[in-house]
Amino acid sequence: MAVRAARALALVFCVIFSYAPAPSTASAGDFLKCLSAAVPSQLVFTQSSPSFTSVLVSSIRNPRFFTPATVRPLCIVTPTNASHVQAAVLCGRRNSVRLRVRSGGHDYEGLSYRSTRPEEFAVVDLANLRSVRVNRGDATAWVDSGATVGELGKVWGERYFGAANFKRLAITKGKADPGDYFRNEQSIPPLVPRKGHRQALIS
Repeated sequence: MAVRAARALALVFCVIFSYAPAPSTASAGDFLKCLSAAVPSQLVFTQSSPSFTSVLVSSIRNPRFFTPATVRPLCIVTPTNASHVQAAVLCGRRNSVRLRVRSGGHDYEGLSYRSTRPEEFAVVDLANLRSVRVNRGDATAWVDSGATVGELGKVWGERYFGAANFKRLAITKGKADPGDYFRNEQSIPPLVPRKGHRQALIS
């Protein structure tokens, strides 16, 4: 009898904690209002924004997970400092809107910008938080979450090859592959302007 009761109790807990209702339209609206009060409007891209799709696809690596059937986020927040990230988290928590964080790492499964089920969620895109700071004296480095391995490699490459030599490598890459067709997060970026690229990797 005790075993049955324990199993029943376990089943109840499983049902309770696995049920996560999607936020209502009202809570989604309140979430956007909350964001507008704490994050500059130019850093928040809703589905009605002309730039929404271009920002959404800016770092997508696997088109298999970006189709007409893909569940899009309610909005994309592109913070420029930690306070914007904190505001997005607090607004999401208060209004029961899930957040997905897109950093500079690999995401070939598309888990940072899509949902596998119909729901309203938001994306926090850390592309603007991508600086790499190296302190040689302390032998330490600070890498922001939005930085890619390629950008980290640029800092390392300039120190390993020397800034002038690394620049020559980038120029060679630009001549051989100006469209950056053979591109991955680890590759040396070409020293040529790239159409649609949101930020030049080498200035």
